[in-house]
Amino acid sequence: MSLMTLLEQAQGGGLYPAVARRLDLDENQTRSAMRKLCPAIAARLQERAAKDDEMFQTLLDMIESSGQALPLEDADGLTNAEAIADGNAILDDVYGSRNGAMVALREADGTLPERELRKLAPISAVAVVAALAQANRPMALAAAQPAASSAGGGFMAALISAIVAGIVAALKKQFGPKPRRRTTSYARTRNTRKTTRKATPARRKTASVEDVFRDILGNLGKK
Repeated sequence: MSLMTLLEQAQGGGLYPAVARRLDLDENQTRSAMRKLCPAIAARLQERAAKDDEMFQTLLDMIESSGQALPLEDADGLTNAEAIADGNAILDDVYGSRNGAMVALREADGTLPERELRKLAPISAVAVVAALAQANRPMALAAAQPAASSAGGGFMAALISAIVAGIVAALKKQFGPKPRRRTTSYARTRNTRKTTRKATPARRKTASVEDVFRDILGNLGKK
């Protein structure tokens, strides 16, 4: 499912209104801006992930840890203080700095006032990563059975197993307290990977950047 379709359908069509309310912004302006900012961030994120293996591995870590979640459905998780910090960390990684991000995203939406741009840019970045995790969940589940039966499946097989295990655990707990559907912090995942990479064996790559981004970027030109 494409990025824009995921965003339009999230929270029963209420993602844009929810973001506008929580940031005290105009709903129509928020919808119009995020429709421009999110595709621009997604395309730049794919470009950077293709060049920066550490960033790509961080994204794979997040997809794995968010296996059973639907992060776009968590309104608070997309707009709270942690989300804003995460969004700024993503923008720093993708554009080199927060100011670099503002300059680049100004080109994506030249009509958006500076105040609104600075509020919506980090939220749009978090929404893109949440959509990336959510889009890859059904793709991984569809491949789970054949992947699980093959020996030495590498990272993707481990990823699929983790997602399936997470969903089974979630089903067992369906009558108990509901866990928060917050996607794992990008900044925390990135920092953990940086501090542990020397002690962690290199993963065998079985998923490419194109594989991971295919669904959310495939239909951007149609929106």
